[in-house]
Amino acid sequence: MKEAVTCANVQSAAAVPVGACSIREVRSRQEWDALFNRIEAPAIVQSWAYGEAKVASGGWCVERMVFERVGQPVAICQVLVKRVLGLAVAARINRGPLLLAVSPAAEEVQAVYAALRQRWRFGRRGVLVIAPGLADSENHRAWLSAAGFRSRRAAGWCSAVLDLRLDDEALRRKLSSNWRNHLKVSERGGLEFDVSTEQAAVDWILARHGEHMQEKGFSGTPVDFLRALQCHAPEDFFVLRVLQGGHPVAGMIAFRFGRSAEYFIGWYGPEARQAKAGNFLLWHAARAMRSQGCERFDLGGYSSSDGYGRFKQDMRGAEYRLIGEWLAF
Repeated sequence: MKEAVTCANVQSAAAVPVGACSIREVRSRQEWDALFNRIEAPAIVQSWAYGEAKVASGGWCVERMVFERVGQPVAICQVLVKRVLGLAVAARINRGPLLLAVSPAAEEVQAVYAALRQRWRFGRRGVLVIAPGLADSENHRAWLSAAGFRSRRAAGWCSAVLDLRLDDEALRRKLSSNWRNHLKVSERGGLEFDVSTEQAAVDWILARHGEHMQEKGFSGTPVDFLRALQCHAPEDFFVLRVLQGGHPVAGMIAFRFGRSAEYFIGWYGPEARQAKAGNFLLWHAARAMRSQGCERFDLGGYSSSDGYGRFKQDMRGAEYRLIGEWLAF
């Protein structure tokens, strides 16, 4: 695995602390993964492979930072950077920084965001667009405003997480009655489940995804990015399929990062609805990710205003909503 591509000098370990936090660069995947794996609820978009895939698929550079207080790491953050003629003109942080502590003190969170805001002052690094890894709350909004961030007043990322430390019986009890009944129908329908990391399966799901975007006229996750992600972490890139009579009727990509996995993209053929293949797929996907050592399965985001979002909600995972986008410049 190649080392990170960095695009700008990051404060050294000897930097003067800002807001009780100092920031230094992380270049080693070994160090990044060691810190990332300490986080109880990490984010796929902050994983090393995700950053490398954004670089490989074009247009971005990546910076990785660790925030320290009294010489000890308290948070990490992956930043995507756009450069023009060698100058940083814009940066984006998605679902970061990630705090290492399970329940960090308020002053620790505030120190991290104060240090981050200090890096993007006076336009020296262009504009920063940040969708923080913070729950949407009045306290968090007040902290970001006090640090000098400005809200874009956009809705934050919403999703839910299944606790894979639970056994099948406990997970099944959590399902809504309607969802559970549809799962029973699918289980009586002779469906089969398949999970693979093989290239043929990857090529199959990417072809379906590309065709789906073209047929429906929407811009989803680019196929080039998905190929780059699989290239940088082939052992974590899973293709999960439902077969009926040996023929695939539904499929998805689940990506593993740390002790977590996330539903990334899905495809459903014309036979899927009647066979309740969506219920069969998501249920067995969660079980498959547990067998791969994962403790959390993120359902990949949704809006409760659409049917598929309500379908995911009915799995009754632990729902969360993040604070939305903010600006610094």
